[in-house]
Amino acid sequence: MLIDSHCHINTLSSEERGNFFKKPLNGYLFVDSSIDLESTLVSLNISRKHGCIYSSVGFHPFSADKFFDNTVAKYKKLITESPKVIAVGEIGLDYKADASLARQEEILREFIQLAQKKELPISIHNRLQGPLILNILDDYYSSYERVVFHCFSYSMDFLEKIVEKNGLISFSLNVLRKRPDLLASLKACPLDNLILETDSPYMRIGARLSSPLDIEKVYSFVSEVKRIDEENLKIKIQSNAESFFSLKR
Repeated sequence: MLIDSHCHINTLSSEERGNFFKKPLNGYLFVDSSIDLESTLVSLNISRKHGCIYSSVGFHPFSADKFFDNTVAKYKKLITESPKVIAVGEIGLDYKADASLARQEEILREFIQLAQKKELPISIHNRLQGPLILNILDDYYSSYERVVFHCFSYSMDFLEKIVEKNGLISFSLNVLRKRPDLLASLKACPLDNLILETDSPYMRIGARLSSPLDIEKVYSFVSEVKRIDEENLKIKIQSNAESFFSLKR
């Protein structure tokens, strides 16, 4: 099985989603990640209809202006009512967001607490240099075994800090760009801490938008870089993802 641990099917237009679901999806599993309440509702509708889709319900730093006093309560209700929700995320910090870092941190902490109350793992978005994201996580987690750093794009030093606490690293289509420091991190990442994703459609492939089906390219490239048979890689990633997301198919 090929597992895309982080994509955004919910952001596709109705026509694009229709075309996607016309394709043969046997042998795939997709974790559809939302970025605000609106995309969360779309994701939950999709995952209810399709057995190969699960939802990770999140709130991106870019969505901070849509966060209100009752937002977390609405998410809590949706999680309680939706058995296909398997994670909270993506949530995190981003220097490109309009919201201040203090506001982003406030929202992040709210969603971490929600995840812990609902006993769900979290998917972290971090586009920020420095230790702030780790400092925040350390306030809630002695181990990162319930934390995945999605679309990992940092050096081995940052990776080692995550691995030391048993966190998961999710590499995306960005590895195909062959950035030397990212390739070094990919080579160094232990298989026990590894899952894979596309982050589609946001992660482009050349001039075109990507598809969750491009996860095949990630698996193929990672198997070459890590010198592991692709079938064995599929088995290992499936095991890691099923354990992390508590998947029961």
